[in-house]
Amino acid sequence: MLSLPLVADGRLLGCVDLHDRRDRDFGEALDFARGVSALLAGAFHKAVIVEELEQRAADLRTMFDVGEALVTAATLEATLHAVARAAAVALELPVCVVDEYVEEIDSLVTRALYETQPDEDYSGLGVPTRLDEQPGDRAILEGGVVVIEQISDRDLNQATRDSMERQGEKTCLNVPLRVGGEPVGELVIIEVQQERHFTDEERVLARALGEQAAVAIQHAKLYRRQQEQNRRLVALLETSRALAAALDTRALLTRVRDEVATLLSLPSEAVDVCLRDGDGGYVSLAALAAGEEDLGESPADGISSAAAPDEVVRRAFEGLCPARGDGEAGGARVVVPFVLKNVVEGYADIAADHDRPIGDDEVELVQILAGQAAAAIDNARLYHQIELQAIKDGLTGLYNHRYFYERLFQEFARAQRYGVPLSLLMLDIDDFKQFNDEFGHQVGDQVLAEVAAILSSQLRIGVDIAARYGGEEFVVLLPNTPRGGAEVVGGRLKREVELIVAATPESGERVAEAPPRQSEGAALVGERIRHTIEVAPLSAPDGRVTAHVTVSIGLATFPEAAGSPDELVGNADKAMYLAKRLGKNRLEVFSY
Repeated sequence: MLSLPLVADGRLLGCVDLHDRRDRDFGEALDFARGVSALLAGAFHKAVIVEELEQRAADLRTMFDVGEALVTAATLEATLHAVARAAAVALELPVCVVDEYVEEIDSLVTRALYETQPDEDYSGLGVPTRLDEQPGDRAILEGGVVVIEQISDRDLNQATRDSMERQGEKTCLNVPLRVGGEPVGELVIIEVQQERHFTDEERVLARALGEQAAVAIQHAKLYRRQQEQNRRLVALLETSRALAAALDTRALLTRVRDEVATLLSLPSEAVDVCLRDGDGGYVSLAALAAGEEDLGESPADGISSAAAPDEVVRRAFEGLCPARGDGEAGGARVVVPFVLKNVVEGYADIAADHDRPIGDDEVELVQILAGQAAAAIDNARLYHQIELQAIKDGLTGLYNHRYFYERLFQEFARAQRYGVPLSLLMLDIDDFKQFNDEFGHQVGDQVLAEVAAILSSQLRIGVDIAARYGGEEFVVLLPNTPRGGAEVVGGRLKREVELIVAATPESGERVAEAPPRQSEGAALVGERIRHTIEVAPLSAPDGRVTAHVTVSIGLATFPEAAGSPDELVGNADKAMYLAKRLGKNRLEVFSY
C-alpha cells in the first residue's frame, strides 16, 4: 500500500491510499502518484474553501436577519424569538430558548422559545426559575463561557441531569449572555433526538447570536426602566399637586398610601402609613380612618412607648432616612420616614412579597413623596388648628356660639328626616357674678374651663356636642336622645344618678365619670352633669382647691317640646330659668 497526504497551503486535507494485492515496489510510479495527490489536494482545497465560504455566507445571512430583527421588532419578546429561531435554524437543532436574568430575584425568566414542532401547551414563558434551584445555570452565567452539556456526561450535576431527563433533552449548547461583564441572560440550543457535537465555527456562531440577544435584553431593560421611571415621575408630579392642596389629614394619608402602592405597583394593603399623634406616639391609618385620634394638636417629639416601633422603624427614625429589613412573609420591607425640620411626622411601612424586590430607585421616589407628605401633613395640621380656632371657644375649648347653631340646624334636620328625638340641655352657673366678686375673674375663668372639662367628660365622643353659649351659659346637644326620666326628676331619678356618679373623694381629686350609655334619657344625662359639677372641687390657678359651684339646667326635646331649632333653644332656656326660680342647682324639663 502506498499512502500519500493531500496537503494544500500547508493544510492537511486527507490522504490517498493505493492498494495492490501483489508485492510491489511503487518506486517507478511514485512521482506519478505524487502528481495525482497534488491535483486531488488542490481540488479538495477548493471544495473546502467553497464550503467554508458558503457557511460564512449563511452565518452572515443569519447575523443580518438577527440584526434586522433588533431594529424592526416592536418588543423584546419578538426580538428574542427571532434570535432563537435563527440559532435553531443555523445549527439545525429543534429547540432554542432565550432566558433573561433578573438580578432582583436572582432568577432566569424565559422570554423566547422556538421549536420546529411547537408545543401549544407550553406555559413557561415569563415564569421565573430561581438559580438556587439550578446550580448549573448559575455556573454558566458566572463563568461566562459556552458550555455543552450531554446527557451522557458523568460529571453533569444532578439538578441539570434531572431537568434534561424531564424535558427529554440529549444535548444543550449553553451560551451565557453578558454585557459589560455582567450577566443578562442565557441562550440555550437543544437537541432532543441524539447527542450532538459542535464545531468551533458553530460555537463561534452561537456566541455571536448570544451577543445579539444580550444587547437586545440590555436595551429592553434600559427601556423598561426608563418607561417605569417616567411613569413614576408623572405620578409623583400629580401626587405632589394633590398633596399640596390636601387639607384633611385622614384623606391626605389615604392618598399617600395609595400613591406609594401605585408607584411601586403593589396592592394598597402592602403599604401601612402611620402618623404622629397628639401624645407623641404613632397611630396607623386604620385608627385615623376610624376617627379614633384627634390630629388637631401639634404632637410632641419622640416615640410613644405605645407605638412599640421595631428595629427597622427605629433605624429609619435614627437615620432620618429609609431603612430596609425583612417582612413577616419573608419578602423585602422598607420603612420610609416623613421628615420635616429633622422631625419624623410619620412613616410609610412597605412590605412586598418574597419574589418582588424593592429597588433603590423605587425607594428614592418614595423618599421624595415622603418629604412632600411631611410638608402636606404640617399644612393640614396648621389648617386644622386654624379651623378649630374659628369654631372653638378660646377659654373653654368647647365649640363656640356660631358653630353650635350650625350643628343645631344640621342635627334638627336629621332628626326630622329620620324621625328620631333630639334633646338640648342649657346650663347656667349659679351665682357666678358673686363667685367672680369673691374670688376674682382669673379664678372665674378657671372655673369656666373646669366646668367645660366636666361637660366634655360626660358626653359621647363624636356624637354629643357641647358649646359655650355665652358668658357662664353652656349648651349640650344630644342627638337621638329622648327626654326620658323627666317625670321622675324627684327621688327615683336621684337614686339612679347616685348609682352612676361617684361621691366626692376626701382628697379633693375629681373621679373620672363614665360617658353616658346610648339608652340613657336626656334628663338622666343632665342630672348627672348637674350632680358631677356640684360635687367637683374647683381649683385656683395655683392649684389650691377653692370652692364648689352649682348649675341650673333646662331641658327641651324634639318633637315633644319644639317644632323648630329656635324653638328648641327658647324652650330649653325657659326651663333653665324655671330651675333658677325654683331654687337653683336643679334640672327642669320644658313641657307645654
